[in-house]
Amino acid sequence: MENVSKKGKYDSNHNPGAKSLPDRLFYCLSNPVRLRIILLLSKGKLNVNQLSSTFNVSQPKISAQLSILQNYGIVHGWQVGREKYYKIIPESIESLTSWLDNIATSVTADNLPEFDPHKQFQNGRRCYDHIAGQSGVMLLKLLLSSKWISIKNDKPEYELTDSGEIILTRLGVNIPVQKKHGRIFAYGCMDLTEKEYHLGGALGSEIMKALINQNYIKIYRNTRVIDIIKPIESWFGIIP
Repeated sequence: MENVSKKGKYDSNHNPGAKSLPDRLFYCLSNPVRLRIILLLSKGKLNVNQLSSTFNVSQPKISAQLSILQNYGIVHGWQVGREKYYKIIPESIESLTSWLDNIATSVTADNLPEFDPHKQFQNGRRCYDHIAGQSGVMLLKLLLSSKWISIKNDKPEYELTDSGEIILTRLGVNIPVQKKHGRIFAYGCMDLTEKEYHLGGALGSEIMKALINQNYIKIYRNTRVIDIIKPIESWFGIIP
């Protein structure tokens, strides 16, 4: 168990600000209780009582681990009456996914001959719950050029235009609530095979769901590769 003071603060050995993003993520994953909490929350929000009922440890110990995960930016907690609920902050998992992508794409044909970064994995894949690779980068560029979204700041984050909200709603996208439970609405997630941004955040997730429901793309269990069934450009009314 980590060294937690009575005031709930962590000693210098567990200061999140002193750790790089991969360090923070792997530190949180290194504890079996925290890892199981992350796996449970990956399926949806849960309160402390629901989480503690699945463990053979006390509720205060579960709460202590949840505090660590929240302090490290892995989960978000909020109060509903007397219950406190938690959910995964997707951007933290997206960051780990991108970091692992960077490792994968640094492998050369000399030390792994069967790896070809120019094939289907580069063309389209999931970055947590939104589209990455060439297809994801193209999707963001089309959203911007069609003026359905606009640049909000230099992070970069994006916001819907009035016409974009109308059109995306007509196209079957469930427009998410901005900043709901700690999640960024829409931002540029650096694509490490393309070295450009693709669309991350809650909006990117909902657009991917719409493209799946409308049979533009197909995802497969136990893999991040996306099968492009119909050209994504045609979703924008463009003939590729």
